[in-house]
Parts: sequence; C-alpha cells; structure tokens
Amino acid sequence: MKDFKRFTDEELVQLYRNGSDQAFTELYVRYERKLKRLIFYYIPNTDEADDVFHDTVMRVFRHIDTFNVKRSFSSWIYQIAVNCSKNYIGRHRRESRLLDEERYRLSGEYHQSLSPEDICISNNDLEEFNRAIEQLKERFRIVFVLRHDHKLKYAEIAGVLKCSERTVKWRMEKALEKIAQYLSEKGII
Repeated sequence: MKDFKRFTDEELVQLYRNGSDQAFTELYVRYERKLKRLIFYYIPNTDEADDVFHDTVMRVFRHIDTFNVKRSFSSWIYQIAVNCSKNYIGRHRRESRLLDEERYRLSGEYHQSLSPEDICISNNDLEEFNRAIEQLKERFRIVFVLRHDHKLKYAEIAGVLKCSERTVKWRMEKALEKIAQYLSEKGII
C-alpha cells in the first residue's frame, strides 16, 4: 500500500487517472477543511456551505481529467470552489433570505429586544473584524481570504482569480486599507 501523503497534489491527480481511488481520497482529505472555510466566507450558513462543498467535489471529480498537471492543483480547485459559491449565491441567496426574513417576521421574535449583555457580546473586536471583512467588495474580500486564511501566494491567487499578480497585490492593499478604516471608525484600532 502506498503512502499517498508523500505525493504532490499533481502526482495524486496522475495516480487517480491511472486508477487509484485512494489518490482521490487523499486529495479530498487535503482540501476538505480548506474548501469548506473558503466557501463559508461566501455562504455563511453551514448547511448551504456544505451543499456547495459537495457540488465543488463533484465538479472536481467529473472534470479532473481536464486538469493540466503542469499547473497548480490548489489554484484549480480553489477556482472551482469560488465559482460554485458564486453560482449558488446567484441562484439561491435571494430566495433563501426572503424565506428566512418571512419566517422570522412570522415567529414574532423580531419584537424582542436584546439585553445589555447581548449587546456587549455582539460588539466584541472579533465580530467587528469579521464585519470589516464581510463589508469588503467581493474582489477585495476573496484576495484577503485566500491570502490570510488559506495562505496562498500572490501568484497562486492570481491563478485562481485569473488576473495579474499586480492586480492581486493592489486588491490586497485596498482590502487592508478598508479593514483598517472600518476598525478605526469603530474605535478598535
């Protein structure tokens, strides 16, 4: 039995193409958490993000024969996850949000006010930082997430987003400026 952990992603793709199902399983294990976190930034609902994750895995499985092993597998799989997330948002978010708002309105809970303790807890620094990230335009947010959460290099991010490395660096600079501005306005920094 082979030790699949020692192979690169691209080598695992080749092994899978040559009939090793274990190679695909290793790729799945390597990317499951990373992809779920990335998708969750787009779709902050665990069940919905899981659906998009499974859609991503199925697309990877169906199209792995089209992957060019001379390129970066991580860039390719992240790009699929980003595209699946965007597609999901386009199809389902508006409808889902309206249903959730209607359920909330009908439940009567919207009449209840928050306690002072709830207000203090909801205003902690981490939540403000997350809000700062959420308020970024998508093109800035995805660069920030891929760089800081997924530790991708600028060249890899450029490959995922299909733009120049210079553009990625500029977007990162703007993302950091916007986050700092938001946190400064909130009195956190």
